Amino acid sequence: MFVVLIQYTAPESEIDAYLVDHYEWVTQHYEAGDFIAAGHRHPRTGAVLIARAMSRGRLDAILATDPFALRKLVRYEVIEFQALRTIPELAKYADPLTPVAHR
Repeated sequence: MFVVLIQYTAPESEIDAYLVDHYEWVTQHYEAGDFIAAGHRHPRTGAVLIARAMSRGRLDAILATDPFALRKLVRYEVIEFQALRTIPELAKYADPLTPVAHR
């Protein structure tokens, strides 16, 4: 799985101008099953995405289509982790108890 920390690099007014487009992009990837959770950071300096396990290349390709990224309004910090334990509702996202495989 991945935690994606989104840091705004543009003024809030520029972020707000593309917020609806960004929300539509997030919704598209929820519906595709790519994202598990998303929300604003507090204070409002960016956002956080939780993405299901996939290849890093696929995640990078998805992030590259974010309307914020297309306009160079954000930067991403991507943290890959192996979800060994989850609450029952997220069990389908857990990784097997094996060393992290490079995908």
